[in-house]
Amino acid sequence: MQSVAVPPERRIDPERRVDELLLEGWDRHPEHVALVSGDTVVTTGELRDRVLLAAAALRARGVGPGDLVAIYHERSVAFVVALLGAVFAGAAHAAFDVREPLPRTLAALEDCAPRAVLAGAAFRSRFTEVPDVLVLTDEEYAGEGFGEHGPERDPLPVAGTADDPAVVLYTSGSTGRPKASLISHRALVSRLRALQGSHRMDERDRMIHHTACTFDMYLSEVYWPLLAGAAVVLAEPGRQRDADHLAELIRDRGVTTFYCVVSLLELFLLARDPAERYDGLRQVLTGGEPLPPELVKRFHARSTATLTNLYGPSECTIHCTAWVCPRDPDLDTVLIGTAVADTVLWILDGAGVPVTDGEPGELYIGGAGLALGYLNRPELTAERFVTLPDLEPNGRLYRSGDLVRARPDGALEFLGRVDRQVKIRGVRLELGEIEATALRCPGVLRAAVVAHGSGSAKRLAAYVVPGEDGATEDLPAAVRETLRTWLPHSMVPANVEVLDDLPLTANGKLDRLLLEEWAAKRSAEAPGPHPANGAAGGAAADPEPLVSRVWCEVLGVAEVGPDEDFFDLGGDSFKVVAVVEALRERLDADIPLAALLTEPTLAEFTAELRRILDGPTPTRP
Repeated sequence: MQSVAVPPERRIDPERRVDELLLEGWDRHPEHVALVSGDTVVTTGELRDRVLLAAAALRARGVGPGDLVAIYHERSVAFVVALLGAVFAGAAHAAFDVREPLPRTLAALEDCAPRAVLAGAAFRSRFTEVPDVLVLTDEEYAGEGFGEHGPERDPLPVAGTADDPAVVLYTSGSTGRPKASLISHRALVSRLRALQGSHRMDERDRMIHHTACTFDMYLSEVYWPLLAGAAVVLAEPGRQRDADHLAELIRDRGVTTFYCVVSLLELFLLARDPAERYDGLRQVLTGGEPLPPELVKRFHARSTATLTNLYGPSECTIHCTAWVCPRDPDLDTVLIGTAVADTVLWILDGAGVPVTDGEPGELYIGGAGLALGYLNRPELTAERFVTLPDLEPNGRLYRSGDLVRARPDGALEFLGRVDRQVKIRGVRLELGEIEATALRCPGVLRAAVVAHGSGSAKRLAAYVVPGEDGATEDLPAAVRETLRTWLPHSMVPANVEVLDDLPLTANGKLDRLLLEEWAAKRSAEAPGPHPANGAAGGAAADPEPLVSRVWCEVLGVAEVGPDEDFFDLGGDSFKVVAVVEALRERLDADIPLAALLTEPTLAEFTAELRRILDGPTPTRP
């Protein structure tokens, strides 16, 4: 990318807190657009006032440095204000997805013990049983904190240092207990500075915020454009994987910068017209899972934007390596690149010794982007954040668990994992957490979960062994219900099978390779997402039989009940495309992807389909 001089007022000082840097920029240009949400446009001056109001409300209730504030809002202007309000009050924020199972969120709240919860008014009642925590909605503090000249600003910026915590981010844990990385201002600012240094934005740019707040890339979608003077365009709640909606935002809102995990990039290109181009985009960043060379070529064929592959665990704050994908028709391998600014990388063997150039080894990561550790998990922190004085005398290194090797030019190639962690559509999962949750189900004696397939076709499968009193026939449904109660959709296996016992290897260990083979064979034998052709007949008058048939064909199930959820039955964004494309063809109607994404039960989707068929034909963006 061509080097562009950065005005002095936009240079990011790595020794300063993110709230200080944001406030300086807002005061300098209060007229710039900060947020775009539907028809709502918020300037930086208006955002500053709302953030300072939220911070004042928290401080008035005793929240300050060393505290944690939980954020529980739909994606919205209020969500952004709550995030920033917590940081401006001197606290760290932990954001939770309102669509995740409530028991999982409440367990995390018990773990992190927030001083306050900033929640949307519609969600306040979810916390009535949580003891000793202040729940505050934006409506409740809307009239507070105003002095003669607007929101009270003292004592801003908060007296603190760049090493104070700014963010707490929960990820799946191998023991069944999610773990939370504690990210400092220094780490966050370091990564934002790296992004701005390699992919500069200014007031002419706009970036979509669509990533769920449980994935650390959401931090770049919110903080990076605001720090750079650009605008954040907020995707509607629940539509972060709706290709039609994202395409509309890119086109109508002048989006220039877009991040999406690899599977969403693939879905986006699959779901949209192959002739559609995205030359308004200037730069696209992806990551979260291996990036196939073929997908790079397809993207480059439809956009003049650069495509950058980012890599980095949450413990290293957003990313630690980057690789701009070349426009090479013969590209056969996509690399994860070289270290970003303020980052140190080592490739070590099992004994902790640097490997020979070109040899595979585990990646150890150091530098300013490292998390402070895991919240309330000193043993796990000591295990993963290690001190190796011979390599890094003045710092720690994070053991990533990822196997890599260096190419002659220094760029890294990702080879896989050394442990049981997997990624499904960009979401980092610990199979052990799913297994531990399955054991909560009455009647389950043992459980094993494996991942099979690759890329966007990667799936989870669960195997359970019943106890003496376990009802074998009803156990798969009971296990799935238990998993749905405690885990997000991405962690619920598409299939649960009951076994008399789990298979063992010759040395008595669980034979996971055999389970993976069984899961892959079952998946191959299941009906694929190729709905049968044929006339719709009377489907326009009563589409439910056709919808049920298409769902069964795409999902590979025998029947679907009216209240069953598409995603609970193993559906994903790619199968949404298969269903909607089949129904568009069979009904000769233009059906938006959002219809199934937002109405996922058979009855709800069929009702929405009737409304679409009875009304004017919607125009796809």
